[in-house]
Amino acid sequence: MDSISKWNTIFMGIEFVVCFLGIVFNGLVIFTIYKNFNHLSAPSYFILSIAVSDFLSCSIAVPFSIARHFNKEWPFGTTGCKAHAFMIFLFALVSITQMATISAGKYLNITRSLYRDSYFDKRQIMLIILGSWIYSLVFSAAPLLGWSRYGLEGTNATCSLQWQSSLAGDKAYFVVVFFACYLLPITVITFCYYKIHNISKGIVQITSQLGRIAMSMTQALLKKHRKSAMYYLTIIVAFVVSWSPYAVVSFLIVLERKVNPIALSASSVFAKTSFFLNPILYAIFSRKFRRRLVLAVPITRPNRLVRPFTSPSQSGGLAL
Repeated sequence: MDSISKWNTIFMGIEFVVCFLGIVFNGLVIFTIYKNFNHLSAPSYFILSIAVSDFLSCSIAVPFSIARHFNKEWPFGTTGCKAHAFMIFLFALVSITQMATISAGKYLNITRSLYRDSYFDKRQIMLIILGSWIYSLVFSAAPLLGWSRYGLEGTNATCSLQWQSSLAGDKAYFVVVFFACYLLPITVITFCYYKIHNISKGIVQITSQLGRIAMSMTQALLKKHRKSAMYYLTIIVAFVVSWSPYAVVSFLIVLERKVNPIALSASSVFAKTSFFLNPILYAIFSRKFRRRLVLAVPITRPNRLVRPFTSPSQSGGLAL
């Protein structure tokens, strides 16, 4: 018990950091987008949706497990445990489904609409975002309605699906969730970026046979879209790396392999780091976002003048 208590203290410390940084960084992303709402590019709505999802995770869901450490039990009992697990599951599914749609959008952009900023317009993106939230809600609400169930896991520091259940209905749910909520999005992302790589090489070869002006314009657009695609890929990889250990450990439990409770809780806590990684990556890889952030939040030196970012190819659009 002493060892488990020490690990639970470590988990609580990590979750506190995740909670604090997630609220601050995602809050800055939301505020920056809000300040530039009239100049948003269509894909930026995906970023806004993911930032809202991560912000809610850190401000509502994660504090449940932090409070549990001080109370020695879950706040609000079984209901609090279920609420925590439901929200974490919902917000994680929202992120991975929207990352899959971002990948599909980039693939369609490069293959079918290279001369447009986005394959989807704002109305279509809003419908896709709504669809992804509904899709995620269906799977995350199922355990609350009787198909599988939520409960304590690992060292009882976290709550999630009861992966160790041997009931046939629960096993069926685990298989459906694994394929529909993890394997399918990963497959879509992998396929899209594989095709983006191959098609980009083909476009370069074709345009090399055209006139110099046509070649320069096409290659410039291709470079722009590839850079944007690689930027989103970095965010996607960070999310997958964060959640994959938990997915693997959970799958081993479903296969009735023996897993150390500390390893299960550790992978669950590690997965939550994805909630504050996204906004950090926005700031690192998007110069446009950094400029918009500095303009939205006065964090510059007193004697430093920050000029608004303008782009000749875009009318002030906030392309994150």
